[in-house]
Amino acid sequence: MFLHRLPLLMLVVTLGLSAQESPEWTRRSFSEPPDRVFAAALQSITAQRYEILEKNDEKRTVRFKVGKSAFSWGYIMLLEVLPNENNASNVSIDIAGMRGPGSNGKVSVVAKGKKEAQKIFQGMDKLLAGEPRAKTPDTGIRQ
Repeated sequence: MFLHRLPLLMLVVTLGLSAQESPEWTRRSFSEPPDRVFAAALQSITAQRYEILEKNDEKRTVRFKVGKSAFSWGYIMLLEVLPNENNASNVSIDIAGMRGPGSNGKVSVVAKGKKEAQKIFQGMDKLLAGEPRAKTPDTGIRQ
């Protein structure tokens, strides 16, 4: 009975998964080698004062937390650097945002974090371009 419907079910599940592809703003390509790009990603995350929860140098992944703000309950992000052709790199950021307790008392997960992802990529761009870090306003010392 159920077996004749299995191909249709497989098609629906496959289409559903492909429709959930991550937004373009969560992915970037860099012309630099993966190790250098991963180092820049770690520096950019640290510069934003995001909390690194876990990192794997071998797999070039880092899981980090973006804290609460007046507008958000925060995010957990996973950044991954993958090798590409010609010693280049692809970077992706998976984002799980936390939403405050709903009527059922449970915290739910939402996918946002575009501004935070853009800040990380902008920091990486500056680091990979070799630009000096900005001076701190109060001391004039380079960070």
